[in-house]
Amino acid sequence: MSVGPAAGGAEPTFADVVAGRVRAHVVAQDDAQVAFLAERPLRPGHVIVARRQVTDYLFDLPAAEHASLWAFTQRVAQTLRRQLPCARVCVSVIGWVVRHVHVHLIPTDAPGQLPGCDGPPMPDAELAAIAARLRAPAEAGDQG
Repeated sequence: MSVGPAAGGAEPTFADVVAGRVRAHVVAQDDAQVAFLAERPLRPGHVIVARRQVTDYLFDLPAAEHASLWAFTQRVAQTLRRQLPCARVCVSVIGWVVRHVHVHLIPTDAPGQLPGCDGPPMPDAELAAIAARLRAPAEAGDQG
């Protein structure tokens, strides 16, 4: 089985997968999350962990739901590493194209098997200015 078309021939969404409206290769699930093989994997064993409840942005999750997602994701990643096997399971959370909180777990055996997040070097003055802006709320006691 693979992720197939949703009702009416529309492209399936993660909501369709977690609701069972489309077929998917589910590898793990609990009451709050479901993990399934990516239909277009970066590497064999690439798993997507999606919340059952649609939430647009990872950091909008309440603390308990956020912790639940990462605890479940850790268990799935440990299974991938043990069962495939692979040297490491890399993690990717993008959050723009698919507006449904999800985590990609990509099994890897060597550096370079997953694109990195490096951009061009930034001048030290710009880094210092950004760091100061990010420290300001914490130093003022603003926690939210």
